[in-house]
Amino acid sequence: MKRKNKILLRNIDWWIVVIYIFMTFFGYMNLYSVSHEKGEKQLIWILFSFIFIFLVFLLKPIHYKYFSFFLFLFTIFLLIGVFFFGKNINGAKSWYVLGAISFQPSELSKISTSLMIAHILSQENLQKNKNVLLFVSIILIIFPSLLIFFQPDPGTSLVFFSFILTLYRQGVVSGYFIFFLLFLVFLFVISLLISFWIIIFCLFSILFFIFFLKKNRSIKNLFFYLFFFLLSSIFVIFSPIFSDKFLKPYHKNRINILFQNEFDRKYRDNVGYNLLYSKTAIGSGKFFGKGYQKGTITKGKFVPEQHTDYIFCTVGEEWGFIGSVTLIIFYLLLISRIYFLSEKQKNVFGKIFGYSVGNILFTHFFINLSMVMGLFPTIGIVLPFFSYGGSSFWSFTILLFIFIRLDYSDQSSLI
Repeated sequence: MKRKNKILLRNIDWWIVVIYIFMTFFGYMNLYSVSHEKGEKQLIWILFSFIFIFLVFLLKPIHYKYFSFFLFLFTIFLLIGVFFFGKNINGAKSWYVLGAISFQPSELSKISTSLMIAHILSQENLQKNKNVLLFVSIILIIFPSLLIFFQPDPGTSLVFFSFILTLYRQGVVSGYFIFFLLFLVFLFVISLLISFWIIIFCLFSILFFIFFLKKNRSIKNLFFYLFFFLLSSIFVIFSPIFSDKFLKPYHKNRINILFQNEFDRKYRDNVGYNLLYSKTAIGSGKFFGKGYQKGTITKGKFVPEQHTDYIFCTVGEEWGFIGSVTLIIFYLLLISRIYFLSEKQKNVFGKIFGYSVGNILFTHFFINLSMVMGLFPTIGIVLPFFSYGGSSFWSFTILLFIFIRLDYSDQSSLI
């Protein structure tokens, strides 16, 4: 028994565990500074997370692999059911509420989709047919993403596109595919912002054709570019109709702010209010910060949703440049360590799951910090281990410790 305990302690990656503990503790401190009541609730969820960590280590890696399909199917039913039985909170019907207990199924879907993608990509019989592998993988990503988008929760649905990076790392998609997706996003944003988007699209497409046809003039590539142009044209034509039907006015205004100014009277008292005071809070912290629980903007509760999406501005105000950079370094260390261990995995399932965990954390981290600094629209992306909420904290904890569990078994393996 003693020998088994020594092996368990030795093969667990303590670097990730220590970073997790630090970030959880630091996150709790900042939440408590924003709201004592919410900080106390978060502490309860943090303590409950130890139960989930214990359960994660009870299961063997083979259980995660072979039960991934049933978990994925279960979360799809939950995502569909939320349209009928969910409660509308802040304009989105994305929560199940049972008395004092609330649950967001989109958080569970990140776990189930990560496991399912790892299961599919690790199948040897599918490795020979990349087209089938790509088709199945895209369906697994798109289906839950669309269900979440229609809640509507465009921020969480955007996180699912981080799985494209996992497919790219495994060689399922090429760099051209990622470029194509980014191009479609660019066209969608342009269609929301300006009325002469067709002219922009035509000019960009002409330059695209000139560049790529100059590089390669084969008939095969010519058909690819024509298909690309046709699909992009259809997307551009229908994207304004799509956005008018499914995006609310405040979603569009949040995109408009990026290209205008939150100080403008048109925005500063409504949709730009959060961003204005978020920037003010971060800037007021200067180099060393105002001190713990001494942030005037935080204490004055000037920033709505500061306990969730805008928690980073509390770090900027109370801990200053030093605290903000320290937090960023710890996030980068955590994500880098996950990628590093993923590369070392002997088991393909653990390797792919690790990529997905790293990509999800990086997407949340990058977009959340970009939001609070005005570099990205406010779309409801939380900061892992920092933002208030039991569903999100538990989902990130479970994701992280499933990977630690897989890595532990991989290190213990004699293969």
